[in-house]
Amino acid sequence: MAISSVTPSTPAKDPITGLAMQKNTGKQMLGADDFMKLLTTQLTSQDPMNPMKDTEFISQMANFTSLEQMRTLSKSFDSFTTDQKLAVAPSYLGRQVTVTDAAGDTTGIVEAIKLKDGQPAIVINGKTYETKLITGIATAPPPPPAVNTATPATTSPASTES
Repeated sequence: MAISSVTPSTPAKDPITGLAMQKNTGKQMLGADDFMKLLTTQLTSQDPMNPMKDTEFISQMANFTSLEQMRTLSKSFDSFTTDQKLAVAPSYLGRQVTVTDAAGDTTGIVEAIKLKDGQPAIVINGKTYETKLITGIATAPPPPPAVNTATPATTSPASTES
């Protein structure tokens, strides 16, 4: 009887870079590190008798610079969006809002603003909701008129003396 041994599989190596290849990890786009690895591999693997043309290299560097600028712009925009949400949140105070979540619609007056994971959240009837759940905003209804419980003062008839 032959006994076979099971060895853990080692990841396959990329034939060009020699780096271990991994299964799809859900990564959707190349990052700056990936680009630099590809560029380095391309430069070290090129044929010395037929080197890469300088226009190709400049084009790749321009693409890399563009990628970095887009990444910086995206981070700046995310920061701006967060700051804008924080600046707008106090305007909800005292307003009547409708919030739609898994439990359905809830309408009430915003009592407070809280930060929840760095994002503003509103408090209605003691319960906290994310601002992205707001589906309607209205001015708060005026309070009901105060009921006057005092009895009206009675005036005595004016006396006529001649």
